[in-house]
Formats: sequence, structure tokens, C-alpha cells
Amino acid sequence: MKEVTAIIRLNKVTETKQKLAAGGFPGFTCRKVFGRGKNPLIGRDFREAIGHSVLMPKRMFTIVTEDEHVENVIGILLAVNSTGQAGDGKIFVQTIAREYQVRRA
Repeated sequence: MKEVTAIIRLNKVTETKQKLAAGGFPGFTCRKVFGRGKNPLIGRDFREAIGHSVLMPKRMFTIVTEDEHVENVIGILLAVNSTGQAGDGKIFVQTIAREYQVRRA
């Protein structure tokens, strides 16, 4: 099993949810997050850049799926969220060592 984590723009959340569900991936976790990439902030003073004011609101989706479905999930995320501009987001993939269902513990 793999965990796919995607950090995306706010204006892409609804479409991302719809496309994931339509693609057969209706289960996911979505969280409000704040952050920024490592690209320099154009037109900003360095002292301002290190402050909290430059953290951008984003959404973080977490999808856990079988290994054979990872490329499909990534394909959906890229198709919906890629605009070619800085700040489109990031996708991370991690291996899940174990899974436990709480109701059957």
C-alpha cells in the first residue's frame, strides 16, 4: 500500500475531489495547511520573506491506495492541479508498512 500526499491550491479543491471520486478514489483526507515552497519570493524584502505573512493557504490531500493504483491517483492530481505556474503544489508518495482498521481491533 502507498500513501499519496498532495499539497494543492485552494481553488482546485472541489475539482480535485470530483475527479478523484470519478476516478474510483472516493476516500481521502483533506486538511487546511499553510506553507510556501523554496523558490525566492519575487519583489519581497528578505526580512518580510522570513515572516509568517508569506505562508500561503493550501490544502493537503492524503490518499491511501494499493500500489497498482498509485500512478492513476498521481495522474488525476497532476491533470487537475497543474497550471504550469509556481505554487501549483507537490505530490509525495510513501510506503505504508501496516494498516489497521479501528472498528475491528
